[in-house]
Amino acid sequence: MSNNDSIEANDEDTRIEIVFFKSDTCAFCPRAEEVLLETIGDFEENTFRLETINVSKNPEKGEEYGVFALPTIMIGGVSVTGIPEPGMIFKMILGAKARQRRGAK
Repeated sequence: MSNNDSIEANDEDTRIEIVFFKSDTCAFCPRAEEVLLETIGDFEENTFRLETINVSKNPEKGEEYGVFALPTIMIGGVSVTGIPEPGMIFKMILGAKARQRRGAK
């Protein structure tokens, strides 16, 4: 691994991980995704590492994360199911940032 790879890995480690779980048949998933993307769009670029998992195509990933209802948004390891209010996503992000800071000390 080169020095650049090491630096990129360290930069990536500071981003907050968000995992969005949806399916092809989920009626509420498009709105939940819209709320999520609008909310995280208010933050600086590269603040988040967003992964979208379609459990219709990848059901084992949902099981791996313990997700049994949709839509589910997981931010820094904390999850919410359903269509969240933007304020809830914001609070989850702040909580994830606080946990990151405590873990960095």
